[in-house]
Amino acid sequence: MRNAASGNPQESRNGAVDWAAWLQEYGPRLLLYARQQTRSEADAEDVMQEALVQLVHAVDSGNFKGGNAQWLSYTYTAIRHQAMDKGRREEVRKQYAEHEQEGMKEGEPDEPWLHCAADDEYLRKRVEKLLKSLPKEYAEVIVLKIWGEHTFQEIADMTATKLPTVTSRYRYAMQAMRKALEDDPIEQ
Repeated sequence: MRNAASGNPQESRNGAVDWAAWLQEYGPRLLLYARQQTRSEADAEDVMQEALVQLVHAVDSGNFKGGNAQWLSYTYTAIRHQAMDKGRREEVRKQYAEHEQEGMKEGEPDEPWLHCAADDEYLRKRVEKLLKSLPKEYAEVIVLKIWGEHTFQEIADMTATKLPTVTSRYRYAMQAMRKALEDDPIEQ
């Protein structure tokens, strides 16, 4: 059940939240963000699941502050933190097993993390390549702004970054992508 005015789930008759409807509405953009934050599809799914479990526990325990209007921002922030934690853990493992990591990288397929149902494969690969060529902080802002449909202020809050920095990263990222497309235009 949805509250049409706010876009947030309502409680059903028995008092339970309709998580399935909420996840159906926001899941694809959350997964895209998780893909941008992690190194593989499996990591993205793990990070997103951990963030969603964290949200559900916070809501069910009554510890969540801000009401259901803040659930999406909370989940984006949780995904970011989970991805950073996962990255740190992987870096430690890498230090202890450098030779094993090198062997895995050679055999590891290059899985796409940007999925756009309306785009053809060539365009999807091209946009993904452009995003991956950007510094991680720039790509993060692009994904949150364009696919996440967040304001610059929301992005600043989620990433704990100053608003002018967020807008500069967006501007520089767009300039870099525009230059890359001028140098190597997308085939029609």
